[in-house]
Parts: sequence; C-alpha cells; structure tokens
Amino acid sequence: MRILVNVIMLFVFLSLSSVAKSYNRIQINVGAGIRPPFLLEDNTKGVGPDIIHALNLIQEQFTFQLVPVPIKRRTQSLYEGWVDIIMWDNPNWGWEIESLQHSQPLIHAKDLFVARTDKFQSQEVFDNLTSHSLAMVHGYHYKFVNFETDSITLNQSFDITLVRTEEDSINILLSGRVDIAVASNAALAWHFKKYPQSKNKLLISEKYDTKYMRYFLVPASSPISAKELDELLILADHKGLLAPIYAKYGLDKPTFKRQNPLLSY
Repeated sequence: MRILVNVIMLFVFLSLSSVAKSYNRIQINVGAGIRPPFLLEDNTKGVGPDIIHALNLIQEQFTFQLVPVPIKRRTQSLYEGWVDIIMWDNPNWGWEIESLQHSQPLIHAKDLFVARTDKFQSQEVFDNLTSHSLAMVHGYHYKFVNFETDSITLNQSFDITLVRTEEDSINILLSGRVDIAVASNAALAWHFKKYPQSKNKLLISEKYDTKYMRYFLVPASSPISAKELDELLILADHKGLLAPIYAKYGLDKPTFKRQNPLLSY
C-alpha cells in the first residue's frame, strides 16, 4: 500500500513539475503568411510549423506559437505587436523598424520564370517578357519590374495577373491562363514533390530574376534575440530534426553553424 501511495505521489509531483515548466515558458508569437511550402493553405502545415515544432521540442525556455498573418499585414503585425517575430522574411523588403535583426538564413532562394513546354520549347521565350502574359504574386518585389508592386503601374508596361501565392502562379500557368509564371525555386521544388509528372510540362528559365535569403526577423522588443534563435536552430539541426523537414518539402537545408566553431553542445 505504501509503495502504491509513493508511486501516486511521484506521478503527481512529475505532472505538477511539467505543468509548472509549461507555465514558466516565455511565449513567442511567430508571424507567417501563407507561402507554400513555408506555410500551407490550412495554416497548420508547412516547413514553418514543422520547424517551430522542432524548436519547441529541444528546449523548455520558450514556447513558439505560429500566428498566421496576411502578407499585406506583415509589417503592421510587427509594428503593432500582434507577433513578436516574423518568419520567412527579409529586412530589405519594406521594413522600417530600427534595430531589426535577423537569424541565420532559413533558406537560400531565387525567383525563376516558368512556361509550359507544350507552348514554348526554347529559353528565348524569357527574353522579352513584355510580349507575354505573366502571373506573379501580389506584393512581391521582382527585379524585372523594378520592384514595383502597384497593380495599375505594373499593367502599364506588362500584361500581368496578380495572385496570392506562387502555387497559384504555377496553377494558372498550367491551366493556360498565362504564358509565363514567376515562382521561386522553393515553390517549384514543392510543386514537383507533389506532382513529379509536372517536370516534363514546365520549361524553367536558366536565368533568374533575383536571389535572396529568408530569415526570422527579430525587433529589439522581442522576448527572444536573433542570437538565441540561431542557437536553437543550430541545436535542432545538430539533433537531426531539421534535415528531414526540409527533405519532406523538397528543399535544400541551409547550413546552420555558430560563428565560433570551437563551441559545441
């Protein structure tokens, strides 16, 4: 009987300890917009949610909570404190917050031009974009249009259809509604992961529009620093949690490493 009581008391103690630890965690609200494969349409799946889950598994100081944010409201969400940090963004994309830091790159990407092989077979189709109808994501910054985002201004020089996501760009290209879509190598990799038969249907440009990196963006007001995020990313990668996530979505995992290679876990 005494053994049973001791077992019950131990179970209660461990349960209370677990609850206490969860209450002591600092919640970090992570803003992210729907950008397949980073965040899928259901707001619960994608590379982002999987990475956040991995970060929650490896430590007990923070609880990362993903908060879906409309692409148009991403800067507002950080300015007004809806979220603490932003995921999959770049400090050069319209941010005016002072002392905005960023983590190590979450991905290295580039924007490419894509056409259908049943209509075009040569790279020459990408030489004169003004003579073709185009699909691109509303609010995204593209070099070939001088980083203009206003739809009225864009359509003065181009025949453009603006869509919500790069996945939408690829889909309306495949449906025949436009001649050329602009999509990142990450979006294309995810599309081919789901629909490998599409590889023979799409002609991808050898040239790229822009190359860039996506990060966690961290303002000075955040409860977590960019350096702390880097350490957690390195630890998650060291434990082998990140490579399967990137592979799941057909992406190349970046190298996460600390500045001082002599330090180790």
